[in-house]
Amino acid sequence: MIGASQFGLVSSPQFGMPAPPSQISDAELRTIETIEPQKKPTAEEMKAIWLADHPVISPAEAFASGAELGPPSGDGLADNQTKNIHTEIKVNGKVIARIYNSGAVEIADEYRFLADKVDFAGDKMVGPDLAEDRAGRIKAVLQSFGAVMNDEQDPVGTLNARITKAPIIELLKANTALTQEAWLKEKGKEGPLDPGSFLSRMA
Repeated sequence: MIGASQFGLVSSPQFGMPAPPSQISDAELRTIETIEPQKKPTAEEMKAIWLADHPVISPAEAFASGAELGPPSGDGLADNQTKNIHTEIKVNGKVIARIYNSGAVEIADEYRFLADKVDFAGDKMVGPDLAEDRAGRIKAVLQSFGAVMNDEQDPVGTLNARITKAPIIELLKANTALTQEAWLKEKGKEGPLDPGSFLSRMA
């Protein structure tokens, strides 16, 4: 009887199949032992990577960028929904920041310098009172960098701003803006309240 081995028909490992341990050399075993699983980046590392790809630009560059914040993207119980808007802040007719009834803020990525100038983390208020306060502070920072408030009672100032091409800002309170009393009454049913959060968002 002729054996299969005489014709070279001895079974061999198929392509892509691991070799049995008896056929792996000591050097290969040592190499396998030293391979470590890929580590997932920490939150700080991910933040550093994002910041490297999205550097903070100067206020002048932000004003010239024509940046605009997209529509609210929240759903469910999220603050950032159209029905919760308190105030929108425009620069040259484009929404660059949005503040919700809770006091939470969204800012176009190009205007991230505002987060460095306004100490959102130090806020102690909640609700529409916080929304009003934050809108005022954002407005003040924009004005400190040369933006001019679109003021119907000062048409000459607005006209001069257009002539000199200074950025023109508007604070528009939404129809959905609540009073502090109405907001507290609504939110009191949901449990404890925290100071409004800061929502960073790309334009």
